[in-house]
Amino acid sequence: MIAKLLNIICLVLLIACACVLIRTVKAEPAVVPAVSSDGTTVYDVPKIEVSVSESKKFAADKFEMGFSLEIRGRDKDAVTRRMAERRSVIFENVKSLEIPQSNVEQNSVDVRKDWSYRSGKRELVGYVATQNFVVTVNRKIDAAALVQALAAEPDVEIHRTAAQLKDVDGVQSQVIKAAGKKALAKARDYAEGVDAKLGRVLQINGEGGGITYNRRYRTNGLMMAKAAMLDGAAEMAPDENAIADSVEVSASVRIVVELK
Repeated sequence: MIAKLLNIICLVLLIACACVLIRTVKAEPAVVPAVSSDGTTVYDVPKIEVSVSESKKFAADKFEMGFSLEIRGRDKDAVTRRMAERRSVIFENVKSLEIPQSNVEQNSVDVRKDWSYRSGKRELVGYVATQNFVVTVNRKIDAAALVQALAAEPDVEIHRTAAQLKDVDGVQSQVIKAAGKKALAKARDYAEGVDAKLGRVLQINGEGGGITYNRRYRTNGLMMAKAAMLDGAAEMAPDENAIADSVEVSASVRIVVELK
């Protein structure tokens, strides 16, 4: 009788231990042995690795325009004086559009000799003076108006206008967070496909991405402005369509997530 009672007690204890073991296995992820590079055995948990990219466009709120002034002549002093006179044209147009002069960046004047080569001989024919300018404004209409005004100046070369963002860090943060959420959603879809669930995020790496500042040439607007000047037409409205107006921000991320 006592032996039978002991057998029953042992059976109950075995069943209890089995239940505890089953619950522990369900709660903890399966451990998979693996061999490391140095030959030792390590244990790793089931995991999934996904990579995603996210890209969004934002309306530009800063515009950077490039201009250059080039003067040619036989006399160096005359070229230098002419450069000073023509430089004032740029600042007069800037002032007329109520753009702060502090928004204008200019480099030093570069004066070089202009040579010609005839019959194997080098001959000095004059001097070339150049100076580059960068003007920054906050509105696209102001950028278009300044480009149109300077397009009619014969010594001013119109370069490109770059659409930019004031709060670069803020928009990058938005895109990076969106990429992270997108990566987790993708990992969750894979896990649910095999009746598993996600656990801890084990690793996260940013992979590339960045900002694409859109630029647009002012070719059409320049031709239209010159045509209007030559034809004696009335003053044309600034062509905003010739100015890029968006900035593309992208982010790529790779995450490793534990599976349960």
